[in-house]
Amino acid sequence: MVDRPVVASITELQEVWPDLRDVALVELDLRDTQFDWSDARLDRTLLLGCLLPDGESDRVADRGAIVFPPLDLPFRAYRAALYSYDELAAGAEAGTASSLDHRIGSWFATTSRGTSLPAALVHALHDATIDAAVARFVIGRRVVGIMGGHAHPRDSDLYRKVAQLGRSLTRAGFTVATGGGPGVMEAANLGAWLSRFADDVLDQALAVLAAAPPYAEDPDGYVQRALEVRDRWPDAAESLGVPTWVYVDEPTSAFATHIAKYFTNSIREDGLLAIARSGVVYAPGGAGTAEEIFTDTAQNSLTLYEVRSPMVFFGRDFFERAHPELFAAAREQAEMCGWAELVALCDEPDDVLAFIRTHDPDATGRAGIERRREHEDH
Repeated sequence: MVDRPVVASITELQEVWPDLRDVALVELDLRDTQFDWSDARLDRTLLLGCLLPDGESDRVADRGAIVFPPLDLPFRAYRAALYSYDELAAGAEAGTASSLDHRIGSWFATTSRGTSLPAALVHALHDATIDAAVARFVIGRRVVGIMGGHAHPRDSDLYRKVAQLGRSLTRAGFTVATGGGPGVMEAANLGAWLSRFADDVLDQALAVLAAAPPYAEDPDGYVQRALEVRDRWPDAAESLGVPTWVYVDEPTSAFATHIAKYFTNSIREDGLLAIARSGVVYAPGGAGTAEEIFTDTAQNSLTLYEVRSPMVFFGRDFFERAHPELFAAAREQAEMCGWAELVALCDEPDDVLAFIRTHDPDATGRAGIERRREHEDH
C-alpha cells in the first residue's frame, strides 16, 4: 500500500507542504518558487530529477532528502504515473519508427548490451518508478491476469474467445491485466476496452482488426486498424498492459488504457503475476507463457505475495493434448503444496469467469496474509 504521495506538480506540492516525509517529488522545476526549504520535513524525501535553487540540493540532502539529478536522456527516466498508449505513440505520425515507444526501445537496445553501470542504473530507476505507479493503480482493484502467446492472429477463434473473456471479466468488476503486447494480450485488452458496449460491437471491432496485415509485414497498417477501433468506440473501460522493451520489435497493445512498460523483463514478469491476486488465466502460448506458469506456481506454493490465487488453463486441446506437461506440472506442484483447488482447466469464457469468482481470495474471505511456506525440498 502506498501511504505517501508522488508529487508531480507545484499544486500537488502545495497540498502536502511542509511535511514531505516519504514523499517523492518527480521532475519539478523549483528554482523560481517561493518555498522556504528550511521549513520542510525531509525524512526519506525523494527528489527525482528536480531543479532546485543554487546550493539547495546539498542543504536538503544534509537534512534527510535523497536527491537524484536530472538525466539527459531521450525519455523521462523518472515516472510519476503509468504510460498511456497516446504518450508512447507520440511522434508516430511520421511512421511507427518515430514514436516515443520506438525511440525508447532503440535506446534500450544499445544500452542493454554489455555491462554499463550508468545504463543499468537508469533501467533500475525507471522501473522502480513504474513499480510504484503500478502499486498505486491496483489499490482497490480486483486484478485478473490473462497470459498467452503473442502470435495468435486477430481473426482466430482463440483471439475472439480471449476478447470475450476480457469483456466478461471487466463487466464482472475485475481489472484485466496482460503482458501488453499483441495476440492473446491484445485480445484481452480489447475485450476490456469494449465491455461498456453492446455485445455485437465486439464482432464489428473484430471484423475491422481482421482486415489488418500481419505486423511484421506492415507495422503501420496493423496499428492503424487498432486506432480505427479506438476512434469508433472511444468510451473505453480500464485495463492494464505490462509490456517490456526487451521485445523491441513487438507492438504495444493499443487497447490497454494504462501501460506499465519495463526495461527489465524479470521484474515485469514477476510483478504482473504478483498483482493478479484474483487469478491468472493461461491461454495457449510459447516459452514466455510457460515461464509465467512456473513463476506463478512458485509464487503460490511459497505464498510470496500474501495470498494464493487461482490459475486457470484456458483451452483443453492445448493443455491436455498439445502440451499436457504444462498443466500436469502445475497441478502436481499445487497438490504437493496444498492448493490444488485453485487450479482449473476450462474451454469457455463463462466457465473461467465462474471459477475466478468462486476462488478469488479477495472475495471469499481468504485474503488474509498466510505464513510464508518454507522452501524445504519443494
